[in-house]
Amino acid sequence: MPDNIPALKYRISNSVGRKSKGAVNAPHDVETVQNMLRLAAMIEGDQKLDPGGVDGTIDADESNDDTVKAIQAFQSRFFKPDGVVGVGKRTWRELVAILEGDDVDEGDETSTSPSVAAIPVTSAPANGQFFFPFKEKDFPTQDWIQGIRCFGARRSGGRRAHAGCDLYAPVGTTIHAITSGTVTLGPYAFYDGTYALEVDHGTFLARYGEIQKNAVVKAGDRVAAGQPIAKVGKLLSMKNSMLHLELYDKSATGSLTVKNKLTKRTAKGVPFMRREDLIDPTKRLNEWKDKRPI
Repeated sequence: MPDNIPALKYRISNSVGRKSKGAVNAPHDVETVQNMLRLAAMIEGDQKLDPGGVDGTIDADESNDDTVKAIQAFQSRFFKPDGVVGVGKRTWRELVAILEGDDVDEGDETSTSPSVAAIPVTSAPANGQFFFPFKEKDFPTQDWIQGIRCFGARRSGGRRAHAGCDLYAPVGTTIHAITSGTVTLGPYAFYDGTYALEVDHGTFLARYGEIQKNAVVKAGDRVAAGQPIAKVGKLLSMKNSMLHLELYDKSATGSLTVKNKLTKRTAKGVPFMRREDLIDPTKRLNEWKDKRPI
């Protein structure tokens, strides 16, 4: 790996959880643990592990804090919970193992572990070629500019706005990279039994959502414009299958999915539940619709 490519890894600088048990709760550490618990809840299908959002805080009333409750629910799988995630300790190792698909040696909560495997990340500039994410002219089967498929459509009874464009296509349809770039995260559990990839395309970052778990690429891989990267996944509770595409202009950092107070909002103040640099993919998809991969 070139020396100028930084490494991204799951890591915390200090403990997270119950302050009464000695947790330091630095905001960036709390946010990391919250994001990991959120993903673990989706992977394991256990809502008790969901901290309810990613905001980097632990409530003063820690007994009623959703993150502390999620930590304790996770710990109860292995030992008597204390509500604290310590650096390199058993809770941390088990959490990383679920997200990375590795086995963890059993041990008590005071044991340490080797450092987590690094995931290489780079910001690769686009090469000027842009493609629609499907090769076949028949897909998507419906447009992405109206109805529930469009960016900003009402969701959850109007309590939130749709953060991307939905491109309907059969399960297993190959998804191609919009342009060249580097996979920065994934595949990771996303929604209703499907997964997602995040790809840095230079001038913007794309989240390819509602894909199958066994993607063609993984974090750290460079991709070429038009290259196959994944396949459309099967949603467990919905009739339609699709690629859910989100774009970000990279003016912000951190997790793409956030709680209301940190989220981008519509002109009417409706939260997208996404990072504040979220952008509308519609115009770009309209430009790319006739530029299909070969």
